[in-house]
Amino acid sequence: MGFKNILGKIGGVLRSIWRVPYVRHPLLAIVLVVFLVFAAFYSLGILTRHGDEYSIPDLCGKPLTEAYKIADKYHLNLILLDSSYVVTKRPGTVLQQQPAAGQKVKRGRHVFLSINACNPMMVQAPSLVGETLRQALILLDQSGLQCGQLSFTPDIALNSVLKQSYEGDELLPGDKLPKGALVDLLLGQGFENSSLTPQPNVIQMTLQEARRALAARSLNVGRVIFDETVKDMADTLSARIYTTNPPFLGNRELPLGSRINLWLTINASRIAAQAIQEQSNNTLQDSLDKENESQEVDDDFEVF
Repeated sequence: MGFKNILGKIGGVLRSIWRVPYVRHPLLAIVLVVFLVFAAFYSLGILTRHGDEYSIPDLCGKPLTEAYKIADKYHLNLILLDSSYVVTKRPGTVLQQQPAAGQKVKRGRHVFLSINACNPMMVQAPSLVGETLRQALILLDQSGLQCGQLSFTPDIALNSVLKQSYEGDELLPGDKLPKGALVDLLLGQGFENSSLTPQPNVIQMTLQEARRALAARSLNVGRVIFDETVKDMADTLSARIYTTNPPFLGNRELPLGSRINLWLTINASRIAAQAIQEQSNNTLQDSLDKENESQEVDDDFEVF
């Protein structure tokens, strides 16, 4: 029996079966269902763009105008959700995005942005007149402000705030000024022109920490010098002091309102090396002071 005869017999049997309505109709129904299922899956992939996904670009740090151009390129919809003021970032730049960069999304997806405000937050000036310098520093911190220049005038109330000002103008309680602004204080000096205060050790402090430490001792920040490692505002905020003028000698006392010049860097090795040098200088100065005290005692001692 040839191969063609076998195929012919199989075809005849199938045609005989197909002529039976009870067989043909269920088979047609099954074929129709399978076709509809495949058509549905195929059209679903077209409608949902299945497989048409790409990574969200990184918009953080970019100006808002540039972020919109990138969003148009990737067919994304940007929605501004929030804004805050960060001094180390340029105004109008993207601070955060959701979904984050690198996540897979499809065309038309909403991306929520938080941007850096163009203007800093405004805060109210506290009432500092009549307060001690220590209490005034606490109130400034609570208000989001910093202590600026300290000046002194003869007055019976030593280190008591007599006047508060901002950029040369008298500052009244409740006045609005940018958060983080420097508030200058006029303090009472007492009636002794020789009033002295201990010099604090500000090595390894940030500028903000040093400003607070010096103000607590009735001292001012003088010149602020950043070395070559400080490139931008973020470096400026994170830089630390590696030397001062006058240098810290452990027991040095300075007149009220004296200025301390500061040198800052983000080079950790320079800070550590200078700290070791300062410690060595302090040890040497302590030895010299003890020798001077001993010499003074010997000079005062007389033999009869």
